[in-house]
Amino acid sequence: MTEPVIKPRVAAFEVTGRCILNCRHCRAAALSDGSDPLDTAACKNILDGLAVYTACILIFTGGEPMLRTDILELITYSRDRGLRPVMATCGWRIDAQSAAALKHAGLLSFSFSVDGQDALTHDTFRQVDGAFEMTMNAIDSARRCGIRFQINTTLTKNNIDQMDAIARLAAEQGAGCWNPFVLVPVGRAKEISELLFSPQEYETVLRRLAALKQTLPIELRLTCGPQFVRVLRSTKERPAQTVSGCLAATEFAFISRTGSVQTCGFLNRSAGNLLENDFDFGRIWENSELLCSLRRHELYKGACRTCTHLQTCRGCRARAEAVYGDCLEQDPICILTRKQIP
Repeated sequence: MTEPVIKPRVAAFEVTGRCILNCRHCRAAALSDGSDPLDTAACKNILDGLAVYTACILIFTGGEPMLRTDILELITYSRDRGLRPVMATCGWRIDAQSAAALKHAGLLSFSFSVDGQDALTHDTFRQVDGAFEMTMNAIDSARRCGIRFQINTTLTKNNIDQMDAIARLAAEQGAGCWNPFVLVPVGRAKEISELLFSPQEYETVLRRLAALKQTLPIELRLTCGPQFVRVLRSTKERPAQTVSGCLAATEFAFISRTGSVQTCGFLNRSAGNLLENDFDFGRIWENSELLCSLRRHELYKGACRTCTHLQTCRGCRARAEAVYGDCLEQDPICILTRKQIP
């Protein structure tokens, strides 16, 4: 049965592929130099096309979006078009002055990435000395400016022992949400696939997160971990509305730095390029063969196909693509999987 088309409530716009860091897990494989394929006019056309279709939260992401000289202009434009702009940043050039300017432009919140409880762990993962200090200074600037922020953490075998400490750090810093991500081996993360959890390890992580969610004084939201819904329902904790399975082709959309519409940044398959479709986001979103197939759960394969949790979980489509080469396959690290990871 074909699922009804749901308009995205959140979209991410990858406005650059440049970044000052060299993170081991970077899905964009961002580089420190180069040029951005989309100029200001093209970005505004993309924002127009998106805004006509859905008045969603819009994440300016990259790379590092603060590397764009027109970022304030794009934020203001998106807000004027009825979108709700936020920014995912490593903290570069976020100080009291720039935070105030971003707030004036209409930015509603930040997400900062913290992958360790200290500089040693974080900087090693980000492969740039001083990255932790830079992020913590940016967090301080956001807090002083009164801009809401959340802290994101990519969970791997290397930092899982610090998970609780990082969550506490997020709460202590005044974050509104701690948002861990489960590793997806794409981009530079292909080179660290050995840090991907086994199904048994992943199940343990999910149960630890479920316990932590009940005590953490801020919101805990997991990304790329759709099985969290199942685990929460097996406990006495009733899932909050913010807990959901994979949002591919439903509530989340991603627009790449070349204008391609994707399910997310981790599933690097184009549903259609906006520059080639008159910037008509709705046409691509509702008619793409890729997106329509992801809405048809009867097309899913492996353990996902017959799983009783399919409707709420759906498995991570990007991880299925990364490991099996097929986004309709089962999630390779789910405890209910039937196949070994190649």
